[in-house]
Amino acid sequence: MTHPPQPPYEPGNNGGSGEGSEHNPYSQQPQASGFGSQGFTPTSAEAKGFFGALFDFSFQSYVTVKFAKLIYILLLLFIALWLVFGWLIASITLMGQEPVVGIALLLLGWIPGAVMLVLARVGLEFYIAMIRTAQNTAGTRQEIEALRRELTRR
Repeated sequence: MTHPPQPPYEPGNNGGSGEGSEHNPYSQQPQASGFGSQGFTPTSAEAKGFFGALFDFSFQSYVTVKFAKLIYILLLLFIALWLVFGWLIASITLMGQEPVVGIALLLLGWIPGAVMLVLARVGLEFYIAMIRTAQNTAGTRQEIEALRRELTRR
């Protein structure tokens, strides 16, 4: 069943003729169900700070999503420090002893650091995707439960 287009919203106009407008998808009035009323809303577990989430033994709050940027910056700094102190110093030291090996290390030594950075980024994205999937699943479950409660009341 398709609904005819509704006139634009005007104050006092409920978006329809009055009959059945509460189920009209074109209605400008907010619906009684969904994410805003009984559905998914941020809970106290999601509103916790870092230490509250860190010591949440029910694991209802995810630290990874909140601090993904910080975790990535720390990984980037560790890899950069490893490259500077490990790769650069080793290649300079080897140039005095074995010039060919030192130059090869200087030219190609950045590749393991780049691979580590890519793997760190992919791993972090994987964990965040898993957590967001879990959050979306929980929100969908709450929405379905709210719809079931609404249907049983009718």
